[in-house]
Amino acid sequence: MRTHHERVDRRGPAMIENMTLRVPSLADAVAAYHALGYEDAGESSAATVALSDPELEGLPHHSIVMSEDPFQTLTMVEWNGEVPTPFAAPGWSAMEVLVKDLDALFEQLPAAFTVLNPPAALSFSDQIRAMQVAGSAGELIYFTEVSGEVPGFALPTPTRQVNQCFVMINAVTDIQQSIAFYADLLQCDAPSPMPARVSILSRSNGLDEEHRHDIAPIALGPGQLFELDQWVVRPQDSGSAIPCGWHSLSLRREYPPPSGMGETRRSVTPDLDCFDIETPDGERIEWLCPAGLA
Repeated sequence: MRTHHERVDRRGPAMIENMTLRVPSLADAVAAYHALGYEDAGESSAATVALSDPELEGLPHHSIVMSEDPFQTLTMVEWNGEVPTPFAAPGWSAMEVLVKDLDALFEQLPAAFTVLNPPAALSFSDQIRAMQVAGSAGELIYFTEVSGEVPGFALPTPTRQVNQCFVMINAVTDIQQSIAFYADLLQCDAPSPMPARVSILSRSNGLDEEHRHDIAPIALGPGQLFELDQWVVRPQDSGSAIPCGWHSLSLRREYPPPSGMGETRRSVTPDLDCFDIETPDGERIEWLCPAGLA
C-alpha cells in the first residue's frame, strides 16, 4: 500500500469477492493456505464464474474463504505451466493481505512461502508494516499490519491473524491510460500518479531498489483498493504457454458497468449477472451485479 487519500466513489462500493490463481500443485497450494489459517469455502457464484472460462473447465480446483465480512474467496486451479517471476508481465501482479501480527507471521510462515522482503515499516508511517513473500505459484503477497490510525486512510481492521485481500496490485503498461480507464469504469476520481519505491519490481528488473516507479491508487469499496504500478517493459515470448499465477479477479457491485465497458453479459443465476470487462492490459475482471439492470 502507498501514500494516498481515499477517492470518492460516486456509485456505491465495488468489493473484491474472489481472486482466481493458477497453481502448479493444487494439493500443495491448498495445504499452504490452510497453514495460514484459511478454511474451505463452499460453492460460490464468483468462483463458478471464474471457472467457466474454457481454459479452466474440468481442471481440479479448490476455494478458501479469506474473509467472511466482506465475503471474499481465493480459488486455486491446478495448472500445467511454469512458475513466473514477480512482475514478469503486465496484469494482476500481487495481493496485499491484512494481518494482525506481522512478526508472528514472519516467525511462523509456512515453508511453502518464500520471504522476499522481511517485515519493515512503510516510509511514510510507522503504523503500517509489510512483508513481501512469494507463494508456490509465484504469486506475490504483501502481508500488511496496521497498528494504529493513519491520517487520510480508511483502512480495514483484521478479524483474524491472516485476513482479507484489501489491495490488488496491477502492473500496467501505460499508467495514464489505466488511470483513465479505471476512473471511467468505477466512476471515481482519477488520481495523479506518484513516484514510489517498489523494491520487488526494481529487483526483478535489475534496477536499484531505491528507484521510483509511478503508482496510483484506485478506490473500490470501504478499505479496498486497486494499486496501479507502472510496469517495466521486458521482452515477451508471444509463443510461450500461459504460466501459473493470477487468472482473474471478481468484483461485486450493485450496478452494471458503464455502457460499452462490459464486453459480454452472462447470466450466473436468475438474480445475478456477470460482465467480462475488457481492460487495457488484458487483466481479467468479472463484474458481478444484480440481474436485469443493464
